[in-house]
Amino acid sequence: MPPDMVRTIDSRIFISTGELSGEIHACHLVESLRKRGTFHITAMGSERLAAGGARIVRDYRDISVTGLSEVISHMGNIKRAFDTVKAHIRTERPDLVVLVDFPGFNMRIARFARSLDIPVIYFIPPQVWAWKRSRLKKIKRYVDMVICILPFEEELYAREGVPVVYIGHPFAATVRPSLDRDEFLANARVHGDRSILTVMPGSRRNEIRRHMPVLSEVIAIMRRSIPDLAVLLPLADNMDEAVVRPFLQGIGDVIILKQDSHNALAYCDAAIVASGSATLEAALLKAPTAIIYRISCLSYAIARLIVHVDFIGLPNIVAGKEVFPEFIQHLQPEIIARKALSMIDKGRQDVAGELGIIVDKLKKQDSYPLAADTIIHFLERL
Repeated sequence: MPPDMVRTIDSRIFISTGELSGEIHACHLVESLRKRGTFHITAMGSERLAAGGARIVRDYRDISVTGLSEVISHMGNIKRAFDTVKAHIRTERPDLVVLVDFPGFNMRIARFARSLDIPVIYFIPPQVWAWKRSRLKKIKRYVDMVICILPFEEELYAREGVPVVYIGHPFAATVRPSLDRDEFLANARVHGDRSILTVMPGSRRNEIRRHMPVLSEVIAIMRRSIPDLAVLLPLADNMDEAVVRPFLQGIGDVIILKQDSHNALAYCDAAIVASGSATLEAALLKAPTAIIYRISCLSYAIARLIVHVDFIGLPNIVAGKEVFPEFIQHLQPEIIARKALSMIDKGRQDVAGELGIIVDKLKKQDSYPLAADTIIHFLERL
């Protein structure tokens, strides 16, 4: 439906997000909804969703953690957030609850909403194909519809009898550089014909604490081979550079960027990226990338028992093979540095063909408008 054709629909929607990437998806969804009707939107989010017109019931940033031991240490905040959201849903009784990713928290919200007979749509559902397949039964019981963004998820949910709509991955349409190469490099103060490494340690503080010591060693090692290596470190816009500065002592200049990850990935010679949505951005921007990830020893031991996938990186999962090399938990700086140097030496053409296949699998026109229309059609049938 063209965005100027506004439907006469007036509904109250509560949206639950729990981390930055999910909130960004939610912001685009809210924007598309508002072009199509009148919606009164409340949310668990931050100032980003507030800027889009949502009334924030609870900020998620003190519960945005990964790993079992990290979650345990934040249980007090998580319980308070859950109680606040429950009280809001019970009091306001929205017409629809929309959950965005963050499954450990949001599946409990789904169950609570169902107890009140409030319908639930899960936008970007749990990765049940990787672990906790038991969640499929819970999704079938507590969720009225799933809106998925990975191509193989549609069949999985349909086979279980869960109403599902595949809208393509929004990144395929939204992830692109905002500047041309020369303008970006001039703004970033990268002069001359230097090799460029982009490092992205993650969007959460605990990810940065676990990854930056390794990345600092990798940078130091690589500069023994490429002394004038330009290193770009685009930070998530929810992260202050003071968080990473202590890790950068004694390794030479590192250029910290804010809200500029797409350009940094589009124009680098190699990237080292913490597993997560940023790896998919790297694939879409065709950056030769090494994927890293480390969690606590307890979380990793448990994950080894319950995670059932061959790869951790989304580009590799979509491709069905290792396009980006993965270094998980046991992060050895020398080995990672050698791989990054090899990627710089081989150039972007080495992975361009396989990354193009990933882009084709994810591409579908207007993902966020499709998601908004799906929600509106659902509301119109209530």
